[in-house]
Amino acid sequence: MASDRLVHTKRISPKEIRELSVYYDKGGINYFDYSTKPKGIFFSSTVYEQEEGSIWKTLKVGLGQGKPGVGYICVVPLDRYRPKALKEVRARVEAHAERIHALCEIGDAAALAELKAILTGATVPQTGEVSA
Repeated sequence: MASDRLVHTKRISPKEIRELSVYYDKGGINYFDYSTKPKGIFFSSTVYEQEEGSIWKTLKVGLGQGKPGVGYICVVPLDRYRPKALKEVRARVEAHAERIHALCEIGDAAALAELKAILTGATVPQTGEVSA
């Protein structure tokens, strides 16, 4: 199983960075809202506080509140771990990282639908394609 979850990092303000990650989760209880998390390949977008030039980053509870594009999506539900599925989702995020960051900034229902389409491979944005 791949241990390196981080796929891409982008500075979104002088004090904040957004990290895009892809990982396998064996499912279970989500301790933030007590829902049941399915087993599968997940994509997550997390915003951290990090001063420019610093190696330290801080995840603060509630930092994502009021910020679009913070959270996780189960991209591929699985019964058991499949490395090929993880590699495919990771490759899509690597190939379209800038577009995914832009969609996370927008954070509306249409952006979420396009993000899911990119992650699942249902659609591939053209280079330089940007929608409002």
